[in-house]
Order: sequence, then C-alpha cells, then structure tokens
Amino acid sequence: MKELLQKIYTERFRWYDEYFIVGLISFVIVFIGQAIGLLLAGLLSDALGWTSPLGTTFTLYFSTIGVWIVALLHMWIFKHRRPILKAVGSKPSGNTVKHLLLGLLIGFGMNFFCAVVAMIHKDIHLSFDRFNPIAFLLLLFAVFVQSSSEELMDRAFYFQTLKKGYRSKWVAIIGNSLTFALLHIGNPGLNALALFGLLISGIMFSLTVYYFDSLWMAFGMHTGWNFTQSILLGLPNSGQVVPYSIFKLDTANAVNSFAYDVNFGIESSIVAVAVETIACLLIWYFGKKRNKEPIDVYADYNFSEK
Repeated sequence: MKELLQKIYTERFRWYDEYFIVGLISFVIVFIGQAIGLLLAGLLSDALGWTSPLGTTFTLYFSTIGVWIVALLHMWIFKHRRPILKAVGSKPSGNTVKHLLLGLLIGFGMNFFCAVVAMIHKDIHLSFDRFNPIAFLLLLFAVFVQSSSEELMDRAFYFQTLKKGYRSKWVAIIGNSLTFALLHIGNPGLNALALFGLLISGIMFSLTVYYFDSLWMAFGMHTGWNFTQSILLGLPNSGQVVPYSIFKLDTANAVNSFAYDVNFGIESSIVAVAVETIACLLIWYFGKKRNKEPIDVYADYNFSEK
C-alpha cells in the first residue's frame, strides 16, 4: 500500500491536498464569494440607480468579484496556499499582455465559428439591436471578472494544489476540469452533452496553463468565449441569457441540432465539443513544441515547517 501511495502522491503532498478536500474548499469559497459579490454588486447597482438591462447584466457578471476577494484572502491567510498567488501574477513566463490578448482572440474565434455554423444551418437567427462603446467596455470588464474568477479557482487554486500533491500532471489537468464542469450542475438546460463539453473546455484551459505557463491566456480565452456568445451575439451562456446584448436571438425560431441546443446554447452542441477538442490537441501539440516547463510555484516553499 505504501508503495502504491508513493506512486500516486509526491513527497510534498499533505492531507489538505486530497482531491475531494480541495474540491470541498473550492465549493465553499465560491459559495461565500458569490454571496459577498451579490451584496457588493447590489449596493453598487442601487447607488448608481441601475435598473436597465445594461445595469442588470453588469451586476450579474460583476457579482463574481466576491469570488476573487474570498479566494485571494484564503490563499494569503493560509501559508500553505500562498505560493499559488505566484501563478496569478506576472512571474509565470506566459502571463503577459500578449498571451492575454491572444487568449481573447482565440476565445472569440472559437465561439464565433460555432455560432456561424449554427446560423448557416439555420438553427439560430440574429438581429442587430444596439451598440454603445461605453457599455461594450463595461461589460467586457464585467465578463472578464466573471470568467477569470472561474479560472482563478480552477486553473490556479485547484490546478496548482493538485499539481503539487500528485505525481501525474493529468490529475491536475482533468481533476480541476471535472470540478469546473460540476460547478455548472445547477445551470438551466444542462444535459449530458453540455456537461461533457464543459469538461472538455476545462481541460482546454488547463492545457493552456500547463503548456503555455499562462493563467492569463486562460483568462482571455474564457472571457472571449463568454463575451462573444452572451454580450455580442445574445446567445445563452451555459444556459443563462442576459438582458443586454448587441445582437438578439430570435428564440421562437431557434431549433435543436448538431450545432445548437435551444435550452443550453452553443456549448451543448457537437460542433462546440469538436472545436474544443481540436483546440485541446493544438494546445498540446504547440505546447510540446514550446518545450518549456511551467512554473513550480512551490519550488521555494519550506515543507519542513509546521
């Protein structure tokens, strides 16, 4: 048994690095963070008098600022989690503005391609509604807060903890992605294909962090994907539709197909899963060619300290 455990865990593993324990802590952080974020966003909305579709949409996304606050406090207060903060800052070689913008472009391109396929197949029909540059930038920021909060929890906190404690990198890559998918379990319209697609997208983001040493690139990809489908095109974002968008979906004439799901959106389609799977393979291929090890945030940590 001891030999088996040595094959699974590293010498740096501690009981609080166990997969299910880290998952439980993640759920608690997200739950408390969302509660605090909703309170803060509500106070901000009341102070600004925002009752418009723009205000409601901004508040919905910006409320995840609470997850950022609680997660960063948790990682700072508990010394054994503090090294993970390095993965969030500029110390990793891939955490650059260039990679952040590249991630935004990739996320936009992937989601827009899926939407175009659905439009060509006549599964969805979109019409232009409005464009306000200030609203565009405000909502891009709010969606960034929301998308990056998920990456902070899954591809920083969860990923780095599992990477430290388990010998196989795939425990960190797939393990956090599974939790990422399960965090959406209460979303409207979720089905088996949607859950599988969320798992694949989580793996895609994890591969980006591992092979390009860039949490910021994952921030960008996630933001680009969510912003394109919800704010730009007015499509469901993991089953949830927001009141403000540049284009509007004709929901009455939307149909289910290999490219679209009327209840969950693009993410519950064969096209989206295929695109994300191809992206995973490309990230793996180019990441291997890059031939650089990701940052070890615990390299300088003294594990002998109690």
